[in-house]
Amino acid sequence: MKAARSFSLLLFLTFSSAQIPGGVPLLNQGQDRFRQAIQLERIGELEAAEGIYLELLDSNPKDTRVFLQIKALYRKLERYDDLRALLLNRVGIFQRDLQSHVELGELFILTDERDKAVQYWEALRLQFGETRSIYFMLMQMYLKHSLDEELDQLVVAGRDAFDDPAFLSLELGNIHMRNLDYAAATEQYVVYASYNPEQIRTASVQILRMSDRPESHDKIETTLIQRISFDERTVRSLFSDFLFKVQKYSEAYDQHSALGVSNKEDFERWIRFAENLRKEHRLSLALRSYGYLLEQTRQSSHGLTEGASKRFTGEALYGLALTYELQITPGERWSPLAEYFPGNAFFEDHLITLQSVEVQPLEETFALYDSILISLPSTIFPPQAHFRIGEIKYKITRDFDGAVTSFRESARSSKDGKLKLAANLRLADVLMAKGDFPAALDPLNQALSLIKRQKESHSLEFKLCQVQFFHGNVGEALNLLDGLLTALELDDPLFNDVLELKGFIEENYSRGDQIEKDAFQGYILAERLLRQGKRAEAASFFRSVVEAYPDSPVADEAAFRRARLTVELGEYEKALEQLALIQTSSIGDLATVMTGEIYDRLLHNSDEAATWYFRVLEEYPESLLTEPVRYRLREITTPGELN
Repeated sequence: MKAARSFSLLLFLTFSSAQIPGGVPLLNQGQDRFRQAIQLERIGELEAAEGIYLELLDSNPKDTRVFLQIKALYRKLERYDDLRALLLNRVGIFQRDLQSHVELGELFILTDERDKAVQYWEALRLQFGETRSIYFMLMQMYLKHSLDEELDQLVVAGRDAFDDPAFLSLELGNIHMRNLDYAAATEQYVVYASYNPEQIRTASVQILRMSDRPESHDKIETTLIQRISFDERTVRSLFSDFLFKVQKYSEAYDQHSALGVSNKEDFERWIRFAENLRKEHRLSLALRSYGYLLEQTRQSSHGLTEGASKRFTGEALYGLALTYELQITPGERWSPLAEYFPGNAFFEDHLITLQSVEVQPLEETFALYDSILISLPSTIFPPQAHFRIGEIKYKITRDFDGAVTSFRESARSSKDGKLKLAANLRLADVLMAKGDFPAALDPLNQALSLIKRQKESHSLEFKLCQVQFFHGNVGEALNLLDGLLTALELDDPLFNDVLELKGFIEENYSRGDQIEKDAFQGYILAERLLRQGKRAEAASFFRSVVEAYPDSPVADEAAFRRARLTVELGEYEKALEQLALIQTSSIGDLATVMTGEIYDRLLHNSDEAATWYFRVLEEYPESLLTEPVRYRLREITTPGELN
């Protein structure tokens, strides 16, 4: 065997020397012998590698990289006597190399001498007990070798030694969580948070991670309830986070209510809780939370400074207003698959179509924003309030003149660059809705002259392009699009929107004759009316384009837009007739999908809807809509129907 290994080593050295001009061996060139030993080890020449490691370690006993490599080799080969000698030599040189000390104890375990290992490790703990590191290392060993009783004793000893009741609690919690012992894990996280209040978020995150497993919920909840008397503030805070995560919102509110408000941190906690409720659309609870918080800001017993009191008052009022605003804004029941330029900001419809608006929430919303403007004039909230009022007047009540006033005031008074930009962009939208396109250019050009950041200037230029397009200045819009395509990075959110719009204009306008250009201008007029909220008039103009210019490239697009508006007006049968006329066109996949969605979502005829969805898969296999259609089919068909 040794002869074979020597022959292999000779081959290796011969091969190595062949790689060097002149055939000089690596060793004679003073190359890194450590690297050579690793290479030998990799090809299975373990004896040769060991020889080099030992030689290197003999010349430099403190060389850690060599020590670690030969230690790993001995462990892999289960040469425990050699490993013990190596470790003893190491601790003789580095007397406080705790890892090597601990590994010496592990050798007893590896040779089936469990009691000796435990005795040795206990002696180590007594010898090096002044450092926490020994406890962490021993903890890992006890876990590795399932020494549960010894682990419990180690934790008790560590907590006594450092007078720290929460010593190793986070680590223990993580261990119990991995072992699916949810009650024990929760217990340790409570201990950790109670004695380390600045780290309560860490404990909460771990409990919430554990709650991803539904089977953990009862154990977590029971443990938290049992531990409330241990540290009420900490446990109720953890409990409220858990209850919110598992969607027990009312019970989470009860935990916050039990804690009440006594200091600034409590105000912060309530603000976060109310905002989270609003984001989850738990509007009644959000209103209660903001209302309670607002009531507390009026009391002088919490020790808030005047500035803090104003801030919390503003945040509570602003949160209340946003919540009422959500109450008057209908939630989308379903997102249509067949959309016109889906996701393209250029054709985004801002105006909300409401069947009816409840007067009380609307009045309360305006009253709250007025309160902010009157009572908090020197804070950051008035510009935000002006912006939100403008949004309601623009999108919901269609009070365009009032919206212009609000957005102008927001842009004028805001010191926040993002809010100022948003107000100027929205001001242009409202002026377009009023039909005053020349005026819509003014705030954009003024903002462009002041803004230095390139990304913000791109947003303004994109809006300028919209104004020019909807005003009928297609050539100017194209020039702006060309400039944007040159300036925008490929990963900019606007890039695809700009590229898509440029292709649309070129296909339906630039390449056409005068008749086709006239058709496109008619189409733009219909789009302009749509932005002004004149939906019936827009539908009429889309119909005129289809009837007057049936052979123009934009006719099919106009027909699709008309069908969508007909659906919004509730005339579903008429919309189906309109869609039937363009199902063999270039946008036939969109027309077919919309037909299926009318039967599916609005007429609640799943069988007929499935027929149309299957047609999409059969006739338009390359369409981008095939995957979402296939997914919807799985939802409405019985198992086995869909291959």
